[in-house]
Amino acid sequence: MNGNNLLPTLLLTAGVFIFYGLFYRYHLGYQENFGLFLFTSEYAVETLSSPGGLAEYCSRFLTQFCFVPLVGAAVVALLLAVIHIQTVAISRKITLRRGIMPLALAPSLCCVALLCDEQYLLTGITSLIIVLAAVQLYLKIRAKSLRIIYLPLMAVALYALTGVAAVVMLIICIGVEMRRQAFRVREIWLLVGISVLIFSAFPFVAKHFFWQQYSLAKLFAGANYYRFTAVFPYPIILLWLLAAASPFIEFRPKRTLALVSCLVLAGITAFGVVGFADFKKEEVMRYDCLARHRQWDAIIRAADRHSPSSPLSVALLNLALAKSNRLGDSMFRYYQNGVEGLMPTFVRDFTVPMVAGEIYYHTGFVNTAQRYAFEAMEAIPDFQKSGRALQRLAETNIINGEYAVAQKYLRILRQTLFYRSWAEDAMACLLDEKLLASHQEWMDLRRMRTRTDFLFSEGEKSQMLGLLLQQDMHNRMAYEYLMAYCLLTKDLNHFRAYLSLGNELNYMALPVHFQEALVYLWGLSNTSLANIPYPISPDVMSRVNSYAAIYTSNPDAEKLLARDFSGSYWYYLHFRK
Repeated sequence: MNGNNLLPTLLLTAGVFIFYGLFYRYHLGYQENFGLFLFTSEYAVETLSSPGGLAEYCSRFLTQFCFVPLVGAAVVALLLAVIHIQTVAISRKITLRRGIMPLALAPSLCCVALLCDEQYLLTGITSLIIVLAAVQLYLKIRAKSLRIIYLPLMAVALYALTGVAAVVMLIICIGVEMRRQAFRVREIWLLVGISVLIFSAFPFVAKHFFWQQYSLAKLFAGANYYRFTAVFPYPIILLWLLAAASPFIEFRPKRTLALVSCLVLAGITAFGVVGFADFKKEEVMRYDCLARHRQWDAIIRAADRHSPSSPLSVALLNLALAKSNRLGDSMFRYYQNGVEGLMPTFVRDFTVPMVAGEIYYHTGFVNTAQRYAFEAMEAIPDFQKSGRALQRLAETNIINGEYAVAQKYLRILRQTLFYRSWAEDAMACLLDEKLLASHQEWMDLRRMRTRTDFLFSEGEKSQMLGLLLQQDMHNRMAYEYLMAYCLLTKDLNHFRAYLSLGNELNYMALPVHFQEALVYLWGLSNTSLANIPYPISPDVMSRVNSYAAIYTSNPDAEKLLARDFSGSYWYYLHFRK
C-alpha cells in the first residue's frame, strides 16, 4: 500500500479499536463465552473438515483472544485493516490507478456495523479475507489458460473452505475479465456459465460424496457466519456486494476531498452503529464479565455511575452487593425490579443460564449452577462448546468431590490458551489435599452447598433458600438472599418470621433495609415507635418520621419523596410494583 492510503488505514484501525475497546468491549467478551478453541490435531481435523472449515477454524482461533476484551478489540481492528488493505490492492490492480480510495473503506465499515449484532461471528470477516487473498492471487496470473483453470477450481475450493462467501471471488474475477476484454464475449459467458454451474452443483456433489451428515441448507451456506445456524444472515450479502463492487469504483478525489469522504463514510458508519448497537445488552455483558472475574467493587462503581435496569444486570449488582456484605444496607439504593432481579428464572437458551449460573454458584446452589452451565453449553446454536461452561463444570464437580469428572473437564481446558493456567492449578489441587483446602472459595461453597437431595423449584425460591440456610446457619448470603426475597415480594410477615434465623451471623448492626422494614411493620399496629423491640438506629427513626409526614399529607408524595427517600425500602414498598 502506498502512503496515500496509509492514513485512512490508520484512522480505521484506531477508530475500530477505540469503539470496541472502550464503548462495546463486552460484546467481544460475549463472543468468547460461547466458543472453545483447542490446540489439538483432532480439533483441527474436525473443524477443517467441516463445510467452511478454514474460515471457521481461523475465526475460532481469533475469537479466543476476546477473553481479554482489549486484545479482542485489537484483533478485530487489525482484521478490518487487512480487508481495507486488500481492497485497495485489488482496486489498484484492476483500475491501474493510484490515489486515496475512500470507498475501499466500505467493506470494513460494514463489518463494524454487522459485529454490533453479537450473533455475527468473526467467520464472516475471516472468510472475506481468505476470498480476497484468492482474488489477489488470481490477478497475478497472466496466462489466460491458467486463469481459466484457476477460476472454477478455486471457486470450488473456496466454497469448501469459506462457504458461500466464495461468490465474491467469482464476481470480482469475472468483472476483471469483462473489463480487460482479454476474452471474447462468448468466452466470458462460457466461463461464467461453467463457474456458476460448478459453484451451484458443489453442495449437491458434496452432500452425496463427502458431507452426507449435513443438510443441503447447511452446505449451500457453508461456514457459520451467524450463531443461529438455522437463520441465514441476509445483511451479510451487503458486505459481499460492497467487497465485490468497491474495487471497480474509480473514485479517486484529491487529498482534502478524499479525507472528507473518509470522514463522511465514518459518520455514516457511526450513525448505523448507533442504530444497530444494543447498549442495553452491552450493560448486561459488562456486569456479567465483571462478575465472572469476581470484580465486585467494579460492578458497584458502574452501578453508582448509572443504575442498571434490566433484570440480569440488577441480579448481578445484587450479587456484587452480597459478596461485598452490602446487600441489606444498599440494595434499594439502586433500581429493583422484583425477584427476577435477585435470582433469575431458568430460560431454555444459552445466555440467561450462563449469567444466572453465577448467582446460584456463589449463593451455594452448586448443583443448580452446574445444571445451568451444562444446559447453556448444550443450547449454543452453532453447536460449539464453551470454555467458560467447562470451567464452571470443573469447579462444581471439585466442590462436590467428583474429582474424576472434574479431571475430564480440566484435561480439555489444558488444551486451550487462556484456561490452561487455571486448569493446571486446579489439577494440582486435586492431587494435593492441602492445596485444595487452601482454596477459600471452593471450601466455602463446599460448606455452604446443599447436601440433601431435593427438587429445585423455580416457583418456591424462598423455600429453597430456607433449605440452603438450614444446611449452614452461618451462610450469610443465603440468609440475606432469603430476607431480600421477602422484601422484594413485599412478604413482610415471612420477613419478620425469618429475622431470628440471622442470630448466628453476629451482625454488628441490623442491616439498614431490615430496620426500615421492621419500623414499617411496627408502625402498622402501633401509634408510637418508642417501644419498638428491634435495634433501630436514630437515623432510621428520624428518616421514617420525615417520610411518614410527607407520605400521609401530600397527594403527590411519590415525586416529593423521590429526592431524599428513593433509596429506602419504604419507597420501593409504596411506589414500585
